Amino acid sequence: MPVNRRKFLSIVGGGVVLAATGAGGFLATRTPQKALAPWGKAGNYEEPRRRALSYAILAPNPHNRQPWVVDLSQSGKIFLYVDTDRMLPHTDPYNRQITIGLGCFLEMLRMAAAQDGYRATIKAFPEGSDSAALDRRPVAEVRFE
Repeated sequence: MPVNRRKFLSIVGGGVVLAATGAGGFLATRTPQKALAPWGKAGNYEEPRRRALSYAILAPNPHNRQPWVVDLSQSGKIFLYVDTDRMLPHTDPYNRQITIGLGCFLEMLRMAAAQDGYRATIKAFPEGSDSAALDRRPVAEVRFE
């Protein structure tokens, strides 16, 4: 018995809907818990610098590689460094995008500190900089007051 066009389309269409529902269900159960963990921990720190940092690490970054390293060894200060291993010299040869991302990090840090009543005074490139490229010197010194 030949299948007419309408019946054929309903069978194929139903199969497509069923496949899409199954794929959607599969994807819904594949939540990247490790990647989402920082959002759950944001603000859950008593120490003001760590609390502000927990928000700053969520800053948008053009590279989407979170290229920051911080040093908390001095009381009341944060030193921000670029993680040179996460730089993308082929797509960002002049470090423009990575510098924008570090600026977003610092602004999020400043806003988070202010929310808790602290002023985050930012000194850019406290040990100087190379005009050609970012290097291992601090990008910023942040003082909490």
